[in-house]
Amino acid sequence: MQKIIPLIVTMIVLLYAVYNANFRDIPKIDNHTHTHYKEHIKKHKTTHYEDELSSINSDAYAKDYIIKVINEGSNVLDFKGGVMEGGFSSPEDAEKIACYTLELSGKKCAEPYPEDAAMFYTSICGGCHGNDGKGLNGSYPDLTRAKMLGIAKREDFLKSMQKQR
Repeated sequence: MQKIIPLIVTMIVLLYAVYNANFRDIPKIDNHTHTHYKEHIKKHKTTHYEDELSSINSDAYAKDYIIKVINEGSNVLDFKGGVMEGGFSSPEDAEKIACYTLELSGKKCAEPYPEDAAMFYTSICGGCHGNDGKGLNGSYPDLTRAKMLGIAKREDFLKSMQKQR
């Protein structure tokens, strides 16, 4: 028993240290925001899932999605090429690349992309997605699809959440 107590104390201290190291930057729940969200649902009769679902087919949503994937990466599609790591370009260049990528699928950015956007796409993204955006025979996602696979997957999730409501 005398050996177990110090071991338990050591484990508690270690768990506390790991918890603080991993979670200290996570913001605390803001009850005001939570209350505001409840009021939003009462007033607008929609959830954030429904709000997102209503804009998911817009060019602006697609652009924001592409920028997020470029900056943060993506691991939700299970392609042969593997997980896409984020950060291959600067956030400023990610926006250029996103606008160029939208055009590959027949969509448009609200503002025209600069001439060097094609060069950024080709040099950063073309190695995996191909210069035409078709994904190198299924090894990587086809960026020319009318609806990108990640957005289609998100839409399916949002619809399932809407049904649960």
